[in-house]
Amino acid sequence: MTVDEFYRYLDRMQDDIKKGITEDLPDIIGVEAVNHFKSSFDNEGFTDETLEKWPEVERRKGKTKGADALRKILTGKTGNLHDSITYDKEPGKVVVSANPMNTGASQNYAVAHNFGTSNAGRGRNTVIPKRTFLAHSQVLNQKIVDRIDRYLKNMLKL
Repeated sequence: MTVDEFYRYLDRMQDDIKKGITEDLPDIIGVEAVNHFKSSFDNEGFTDETLEKWPEVERRKGKTKGADALRKILTGKTGNLHDSITYDKEPGKVVVSANPMNTGASQNYAVAHNFGTSNAGRGRNTVIPKRTFLAHSQVLNQKIVDRIDRYLKNMLKL
């Protein structure tokens, strides 16, 4: 390889790295985050360092029969909350949100479940058991680090 070829190779590598940082890595991070947060619904609890199960729901304690008695916590009949978890790329960051367009739910549905309380906007507060599904997670952070590591090693052929 000549010196000129080597410099062209470095220029291409620099372009690939820039593209990876601005285009590929935000998608990798967003997909990992969405998958992690959606897994809370399957696990019926949130994983930060370890899985913390959500409080049981009344419908599964009582006389409810059929699918409602067996359905997982926070899945509802439609699964709208689970399905609403998404991400957006912004310069220098990825923003993950749930129910951003308030689809099929009252204004603070996702907030009320995630934090256990909500101001419904009509002068009253709704207090429900806290069932965190979207929050800081050490397990997610490690998944992202591992995924970025694999991506960069593959890109750099290490």
